[in-house]
Amino acid sequence: MRNFNWLSPFFIVLVLLMSGAKPATEVPKPKDVELHGKIVCLAEEMHTHYKVELSGEHEHLDGVKTKDGKYYTFLRTSLSEALFVDKRLHEKDLIINGRVFPKTQLLEVTRIRSIRDGVVHELYYYCDTCYIRAVAPGNCDCCQAPVVLIERPLNVDSLIPSP
Repeated sequence: MRNFNWLSPFFIVLVLLMSGAKPATEVPKPKDVELHGKIVCLAEEMHTHYKVELSGEHEHLDGVKTKDGKYYTFLRTSLSEALFVDKRLHEKDLIINGRVFPKTQLLEVTRIRSIRDGVVHELYYYCDTCYIRAVAPGNCDCCQAPVVLIERPLNVDSLIPSP
């Protein structure tokens, strides 16, 4: 009888391939975060702290500076649009939930809240005519009237969250 022991590694590989086993190359996943801080122009922050030269008319690079001094750059999405266009949000202490992508400080925003007088508030835009919420300033999708920024304490019951 012939000795087929030298074929055993091939049979093992064949069985693994037939079973659908995949190599152990796992793609890193984004990390969910909750950040507390303020919106800043990252270019101006680097100028202030590290003497980076900026042109007089530089484009703002918005991001968040956390309470522990870390900087994150916002990815511009529909959920983060308000952070870019509504300058009133730049004055508020914010809680920003989102995802940070592997090996970066890029932040995809998924939720924005504020802290005022030690109380957490939800932030959204609202049309008083149509009773519709929006995630960014602009005109109501229904009636085209301007929406207003609402800052409402969490855990407050209200059927109509108007100002």
